[in-house]
Amino acid sequence: MKTEHYGWAGTLLRINLTNGTSTVSSTLDFASRFIGGCGLASRFYWDEMSDSSGAFSSDNWLYFMNGPMSGTRAPSSSRWVVLGKSPMASPEQYAFGNLGGSFGAAMKWAGLDGLAVTGVSKDPVVLVVNPGLKCSFEKAGELWGKDTTQTIELLEKRFGPDAHVATIGRAGEVQVRFANIVASGGAVATKGFGAVMGSKKLKAIVVRSPQRKIAEAHPEEITRLRRDITKLWKGEGSSRFWSELMLEDTAKSRNQPCFGCPGICRRGTYKTNDGQTGHRKMCMASLFYYAYETEKYGKMGEVTFYATELANRYGMCAIELRFLLLWLPEAIKRGIIDPSKTGLYPEKMGTREWIENLINLIASRKGVGDILAEGSRRSASQLGVEDLLDGLVTKAGFDADFYNPRMFLANAPIYATEPVYPITQLHRVSFPMVKWMVWLGTEGMMGFLTTEKLKNLARVFWGDERAAEMDSPEKKGEAAVLNQNRCYAMENLVCCDWFYPIDFTGNTDTGVGDPSLEASLFTAVTGVDTDTAEFLKDGERSVNLCRAIYLREGRKGRTDDVLDEFNFTVPLEKQDPPVGLFNPELLVPGKTGEIVSRKGAVVERDDFKKMMDDYYTVRGWDVISGLQKRETLELLQLSEIIPALREKGLLSE
Repeated sequence: MKTEHYGWAGTLLRINLTNGTSTVSSTLDFASRFIGGCGLASRFYWDEMSDSSGAFSSDNWLYFMNGPMSGTRAPSSSRWVVLGKSPMASPEQYAFGNLGGSFGAAMKWAGLDGLAVTGVSKDPVVLVVNPGLKCSFEKAGELWGKDTTQTIELLEKRFGPDAHVATIGRAGEVQVRFANIVASGGAVATKGFGAVMGSKKLKAIVVRSPQRKIAEAHPEEITRLRRDITKLWKGEGSSRFWSELMLEDTAKSRNQPCFGCPGICRRGTYKTNDGQTGHRKMCMASLFYYAYETEKYGKMGEVTFYATELANRYGMCAIELRFLLLWLPEAIKRGIIDPSKTGLYPEKMGTREWIENLINLIASRKGVGDILAEGSRRSASQLGVEDLLDGLVTKAGFDADFYNPRMFLANAPIYATEPVYPITQLHRVSFPMVKWMVWLGTEGMMGFLTTEKLKNLARVFWGDERAAEMDSPEKKGEAAVLNQNRCYAMENLVCCDWFYPIDFTGNTDTGVGDPSLEASLFTAVTGVDTDTAEFLKDGERSVNLCRAIYLREGRKGRTDDVLDEFNFTVPLEKQDPPVGLFNPELLVPGKTGEIVSRKGAVVERDDFKKMMDDYYTVRGWDVISGLQKRETLELLQLSEIIPALREKGLLSE
C-alpha cells in the first residue's frame, strides 16, 4: 500500500474500557487485501479474538468499521458494519451487522477507518471521540435506563450539530440477546451487538466531526460514474424504486435517506395520526406486527407502527420479535406461558397492550421474560416447545421461510453455508425474482422484467441463464458462489444492499444494469486499479476468511452445510408478501422456458447434493469434507491463516 493513499484514513482507534485508554494503530497493512468494513474487521478479529471467549466476555472485541468510499461522493457507499462475537447467533459465533445513517461517514470525516472496543467499564460510560481523535469517557449514569431516541436526542443536544451517536436501549443494558445498536438518523444494527455494548457498560459512542470533503483519486471519474449510475436508477420506470411504506393513519413527513444515497428504498420519517414519529422503510422490521393488528382490527396502521417504534426505542431486533410471535400463541395455549402473570392473553394479540406487555416482559428479565430474552431458538428449547419452530425458524436461528429454497432453489447453497441470517445474499436472487413476478402477475401491465430479461440478468450476474431456472439444480452452486462473493465484496466497501448491484433496470434495452460499477467506484476513489474480476476476488477472499473463522469456532464443514429437514419433507404451500401478493400460485421460470409452479414442491435430496458438489468445486474446497484447500487459500493470499486451520484439522491438504 502506498504511503499516499486515498479512501482510507489509515487509522483504527482502539479503546480499552477496562482502563479507560485509547490508542491508534494503522489499517494500511491489511487494507490492500481486506479493503474495509467486514473484510478488514474480520482480519482483526482473526488475530485478536480468542476461541474460548464468549460474546459477553470482557475480551470480546467489538469493531465499528466503515469502508474506503465512506464519506465520499460515491453514491450509497457510506454504510458501516459492527462486527464481533454475536450473542444472538445460536451458538454464539462471529457475525456482523450492517447499518446506515451518517455515523460511518462521520468516522471517516474524523480521520478513522473504524473503532475497536474491548474491556468492560466499571460504571456505565459514553465514549466520546473528539476532534483530533482525542477520546473522553463520560459517565452515563443519567442516561442508563433511557431509550434510544431519548439518548440520541440528549447527546446530540449536548455535543452539538456535529455529533453522531450510536447507542443502546434498555434491552442492551440488560443483555437481551437480540438487542440492537441504534444510531443517529434511525440506523439499526442487529445480531445482538447492543447486548455486547451493554455487557461492556458502554451506553453510547459519540463521534464529533463536521462533514468535510474527502480527497478522491480521480474526482472527474466519480462525476462521470455518478451520471452513469443515475441513468440506471432514475425514474419510476427503472423499477429501482421500492414501494412506500403504506400504513393506515400514517404519513411520511419527509424522505431521509442515509448519507450519500438518493433514497430508492423510500426511507424516511413517518408520523401517525396519534402523534407517533419514527424512521421507516418498506421492510419486514417495519411490519412484523401487521398480521396480528390486521386480524384484530381489519387493518394495519398505528398499532403496527407502534410495535416497531417500541422495539426501536428499547433497542430490540424486530425480526427476532417476529420469530417469537410465530410460536408464542401456541405456547400460551399449551399452558407453558401463563397470561395472568404476563398479560399475554391470546384474545388481546394484535393490540398495543399485548406487544407492550411482551417487550416490557423481555426487558424486565423477570420470570419467563428472562427466558424469552434469550431469543426464539434458545427460549423455545428451554420451555420445551422447540417443535413449534419447525418450518418457521431454522436451527441456526433465522427465518426458515422467507425466500426459502423450496421456492428459490438458487438460495439453497446460501442457506446451507451461512450460519447467520444471510439476508443480503438472499436478496441477490429474490429482488430480481420479485420484479419478474410483478411483471408476470400483472400480465405485463406493471414491471418490465420479462423472462427473457431475467435470463439476461442471470447470464451477467449469476454466471449462466440456467441459474434462473428454479426447477433445476443446474448452475445453482456457481450462482451461489458469485452472489456470495459479490455480497462480501460489497460489505467490504461498504455499499448499500438495496442500491447495489444495479443488476436490473428498466432503463436499458436488455433489462440488465452494470456489474462493474462497484469496482469502478472503488478505483475512482482510491486510485487502486480494480476490475470486476478483482472486485469479486476480494469478496472471495473475505468469504474464505469468514469460513475459516466459522470453522475455528466449531463449524464442521460439509457436515454442517445442510438445510433444515422440512425443506426436503414438507411441501411448500404459500409465501408471505411480497411473493404471495403477486404470485399466489408460486410460479417460477423453469427449464426450456416453461413457467412452472413450486406449490407443493420440496428440495430434492439429489438436487441438493448436486448443487453443493458444484458449489464446493467452484469454491476450490474439498467436495467430500467441505474444508478449504491449502492451495485455494494461498491463491487468495490467505497463507497466514493456514497454520491455525491445519493445527485444528480444519484444512484439506
